Amino acid sequence: SGSTIAPILNEMQTTESPPTFFRTNKFTNAFQELINAYGVATYREMNPAVFTIITFPFLFAIMFGDLGHGAIAFLAAFWCIVKEKQLLARKSDNEIWNYFFAGRYLIALM
Repeated sequence: SGSTIAPILNEMQTTESPPTFFRTNKFTNAFQELINAYGVATYREMNPAVFTIITFPFLFAIMFGDLGHGAIAFLAAFWCIVKEKQLLARKSDNEIWNYFFAGRYLIALM
């Protein structure tokens, strides 16, 4: 940076573990929130949400096997995915709607 002053770095000893950060996108966010509800992985642990993306919809389908309910849930989630930009622009205060809309990809895969 052109400065003539050397930077001062102090190494601090601590017993606290560093925080964890998992980069998500609009598809993986719902799965990561599901995993975070059970607990956050510690520093240098593998993120279990990667496996959840594959296994959770399959296991949920086994438990919730009714074709009618599944079709309705899929169609509602697919509608949310298709109308995503329009629905994001509306900014709803309804908490139930916001949870459903945030999990639209998760629900579509179920």
